Amino acid sequence: MASFEVLKESFETLAYHDSSQDGDNMISLSSFWSMLAIVAIKLALLWLCNRAANKKTLHSQTYTGSARAVVQFADPTLEALAQDHRNDALSNSVAAIALLCVLRSPSLWFVDPVGAILISFYIINSWYVTGREQIEHLTGKAAPEEFIEELMEIATDFDDRMTVDSLRAYHFGPKFLVELEMVMPRETLLFESHDLGMELQYEIEGREEVERCFVHIDYESRPYDEHVVSKVPELREMYRPGKPSSTQSV
Repeated sequence: MASFEVLKESFETLAYHDSSQDGDNMISLSSFWSMLAIVAIKLALLWLCNRAANKKTLHSQTYTGSARAVVQFADPTLEALAQDHRNDALSNSVAAIALLCVLRSPSLWFVDPVGAILISFYIINSWYVTGREQIEHLTGKAAPEEFIEELMEIATDFDDRMTVDSLRAYHFGPKFLVELEMVMPRETLLFESHDLGMELQYEIEGREEVERCFVHIDYESRPYDEHVVSKVPELREMYRPGKPSSTQSV
């Protein structure tokens, strides 16, 4: 909203500029040095926020030895602060350059509003992109395909008795929520399947980018989405576990 206000004032300055007042404004190099000091402080804060955010590219080498990059992870609040400091540094840099131009020649008065318009459009676009990204995270956007492949590899190699039926991973805020459906032999004892499921859960949740992992263990692979079936009474009755087939009932 502040950028929209700057746009309004800048367009008004360009439209209603009075050239007779160009020499009346008292400006000096002291304002320029003040802006440079602000830029230096903002750049220092930008570096501090990026460092504190612990932004890094996560790799699969922790489990498989591969050096392939999977996903970028950082604290979203500190990322927003860093973006704010970067925008402030850019806007003050543009203002300092415009001030130098006016000090050199009053006829260059238009550099300041034009620079303000350009930097305002940049700031509006940068926050729009950030807002869209965070909304996607809050609405459960699917995880990157490379990350899903990494989880699939972990689940597949976890235990010879377990096979992957389905795997879903999607954003749960800045991190991911993972749902795994595994198949084990039907004669497996309950405590064995439970303990293996818990161990797999701990393995997945041990990754820094995973918020929660849910492991469901079944005794057979099913050709339908159990969650969809549970919402439709007719399908729920048709695919009710343990229900005999039509040939058996006859």
